[in-house]
Amino acid sequence: MDEKIEVSLSRIKEIVDSFDGKTFTTVEVLHQYSGGFHSNIDTPAFYSFNAQFGKLLKRNESSLNIIEEKSGVSIKDDNGHRTTTSNWKSRT
Repeated sequence: MDEKIEVSLSRIKEIVDSFDGKTFTTVEVLHQYSGGFHSNIDTPAFYSFNAQFGKLLKRNESSLNIIEEKSGVSIKDDNGHRTTTSNWKSRT
């Protein structure tokens, strides 16, 4: 049986709200949620926590009152490895 990791949508909502309508990235939310961001090198997206976290944001756009402005944005993780993220913005 597979286990699941619980994620608090109310905590994510607090983080999203703290951006005060400014554009933010999935990585910035992950930084505040878990204290850091490390790309999942050589890990298929299905098993990547980061990718799954991004999908969680996408699935909950309405309840988080956000919209994805752009996906596939190039960024470096905390170790300097290149990866991608999405840009988000609060709905007005």
